[in-house]
Amino acid sequence: MKKLLLIVLSVFVMSCDSHTAPKPERLLGKDEMVDVLYDIALLQSINSFQPAVLDTNNVNAHTYIYKKYKIDSITFAQNHTYYASDIEDYEKIEKKVSDRIQQQRDALSPKKDSTTVNKAATSAPAQP
Repeated sequence: MKKLLLIVLSVFVMSCDSHTAPKPERLLGKDEMVDVLYDIALLQSINSFQPAVLDTNNVNAHTYIYKKYKIDSITFAQNHTYYASDIEDYEKIEKKVSDRIQQQRDALSPKKDSTTVNKAATSAPAQP
């Protein structure tokens, strides 16, 4: 019984570490990981909605990411696993990626001119 309690206690103590995955040899900073995940999200969106754009420009999403950040697939996988093993940190990273995507979406969306909207509302004929 004591052995079982010792094993359970050991597992519990080890699981309290904030990162359960081993630290990669080449650890990307959190900001760099945000950049990588942002670029991946953009490339996946392009591939989903306009795959011909990537094909026409001979862009392979994986190769593009690896070259841009000077990493390989193993480095990315290790870093992704490392950050994902701490759910609180990973949620912060994902929130930054999501916020950045939303900022870009807002910057690229057409702006509605409030004066045009107000003029249209005031110049419309009254309904009986």
